[in-house]
Amino acid sequence: MAARQDQGLVFTLIAFVILFIIAFVAAYVGWKSYGDSETRLASLQEQKRNSDAAVATKTDEANQLRTMLGVGENDSQEDVKKTYDDDMNRHGATFGKDQRSYRKIVEYLAQENQAISSREASAKEQLKEAKDHLLAIAAENEKAVAQYRAQMQAAEQDAAAERDHHKKDRDSLEATKRELQDNLAQQQARYEEQLAAINTQLKELTDRLTKSERAKDNLLAEVSKSAESFEVPDGRVSWVNQNGTVWVNLGAADALRRQITFSVFDADALDPAKTEKKGSVEVTRILGDHMAEARVTSDDPRNPILTGDQIYSQVWHRGKQLRFALTGIIDLDGDGRSDMKLARNLIELNGGAVDAYLADDGTVKGEITVNTRYLVLGDFPQEARQAAMQTGWTTMGADAKTNGVEVITIDKFLNQIGYAPDDRVVQLGAGARASDFPPRPEAGTEAGSGQSSPFRPRTPNRSSSAPSGSYLRFSP
Repeated sequence: MAARQDQGLVFTLIAFVILFIIAFVAAYVGWKSYGDSETRLASLQEQKRNSDAAVATKTDEANQLRTMLGVGENDSQEDVKKTYDDDMNRHGATFGKDQRSYRKIVEYLAQENQAISSREASAKEQLKEAKDHLLAIAAENEKAVAQYRAQMQAAEQDAAAERDHHKKDRDSLEATKRELQDNLAQQQARYEEQLAAINTQLKELTDRLTKSERAKDNLLAEVSKSAESFEVPDGRVSWVNQNGTVWVNLGAADALRRQITFSVFDADALDPAKTEKKGSVEVTRILGDHMAEARVTSDDPRNPILTGDQIYSQVWHRGKQLRFALTGIIDLDGDGRSDMKLARNLIELNGGAVDAYLADDGTVKGEITVNTRYLVLGDFPQEARQAAMQTGWTTMGADAKTNGVEVITIDKFLNQIGYAPDDRVVQLGAGARASDFPPRPEAGTEAGSGQSSPFRPRTPNRSSSAPSGSYLRFSP
């Protein structure tokens, strides 16, 4: 029992010691915390005193700045900001946002004030110089006015003398004018008399010209109606063989050339231009001064070419170049297209010359003169788009009439020179021509005879070198 009591006492003692230690530590910690708090409180109080001093200093500085800025000491920050914004908007609108300050504006105003002062001083100096210059000019003007007045007085004296002289000249001019007017009236009277005489002569000449035109038209009409055209053969057939070759009595001395074509007429024909031809020949070789070889290009088997037959070309003339004009649509092969170039080449190939021709665009190339022998008429251009060609046709016809040029058709022209195309194009439909479809003779009847015959017309033998119906071809 005693042992157990001792153990309880020990435990109590230990617990008391532990509680003592805990209480000591707690007291130490509390004392230590109180000391630190006192120290911190003293430090904070010192900081407060320093802050109050700084605030007082800043307040004094702020009041000084308000005074310097021109605002009240008791104005709020919003009032100061409003005053600053108003000043910047009114005085510093031209400054950038980062340049807006009272110092910048004051410096700028000082610089501007200095510049204005400098300019004002310069202006005052210039004004003084201008006044001095003006005074000098005024003095010079006074001097010039005095000189001008002297000159004006002299000029008035000269003007008076000139007026007297002018009056004398004017009187002389008036006398001359009256004399000229009298002469003009006399000349006008003579001119009217001469004009009346000229008009009388012009009327007489016009009447004579009208009568001459009528006489010429009547003469041309009579000539066109005459049975004779006064055309003479160019030569004769000297010899004919059976293979389509003939010889003619023309040659180098007659200026004959190869490829010239002649129409052939009977030996007793009096007027080749009014007589039906019996065939045509083309010159192939010049054999002498008055001899040439030719080939038969067309003939009539019922009326063959014989020795002594006459030859004639409307283009070629011995020792003379005939001149032609071509108008209208020259269609040699009936294909509906113009062969104007081929016709011109044909005339030149046969020794002739083309004075004028109607181009496809309606313009007249060249000129018809009194030396032009024939105007060859092609087909009249009837389409609306060929109005220019119709005008050219009329113009060339009038020129031919004025110059007394004989007018022949293209068919008559080609027939007289003995030309025929190789290929004949026959158009059908609206473009067909009645002449392309001649009436056929009745069966067993010879054309033009009116008598029945059981035999076909005989055709002379032809060699392969000159077949019947062969024609001359020209390259355009």
